[in-house]
Amino acid sequence: MTAIDKIIEETKKDELPFESWKRLSGEGSAAFAAFCVFRDMEADKRSIRGAVETAEPDQKKQSGKYNVWRNYAAKYRWHERAADYDRYTDNLKQGELRKTIEAQGEMHRQVTGKMLEVVKKKLDTMNPDELTQGNVTEWASMAIKAEREAAGLVTASNKPEPKQGELNFVSDFNGL
Repeated sequence: MTAIDKIIEETKKDELPFESWKRLSGEGSAAFAAFCVFRDMEADKRSIRGAVETAEPDQKKQSGKYNVWRNYAAKYRWHERAADYDRYTDNLKQGELRKTIEAQGEMHRQVTGKMLEVVKKKLDTMNPDELTQGNVTEWASMAIKAEREAAGLVTASNKPEPKQGELNFVSDFNGL
């Protein structure tokens, strides 16, 4: 095991699993800056030559720099560290997405709860003779379906869409 391998292993023990992209002990500032250019490239376009070109567009300076950066990449395991960084950022994105989905779910539950309250109030004030069994069944079914979907108990594809009712009394909800 080389000295750098020992450093990487020691660093991995001290760091969280996906923090190998941080500057390693013994890694000079030039080597780390070069790694950062490499790491920050899109994963599917990441290459040492591409990193050199990104950092130094002048073709005359690239030939010497490429060999230096290739040696850095081997010595400091750029590919492995960049892959760790990619996993880390993907985990962050997934965490943020999860928070967004949970917040949207809570909002949907609040909205469907309000919808059920409005329907309940309307049903309490309506003359039962004005309602058909089909209207009541459809309203209840739609409200329950929306509430269950918002709670994550079922998905929209688990049940067929309810048929649209013929009765329209939107103006009756004004002021409720």
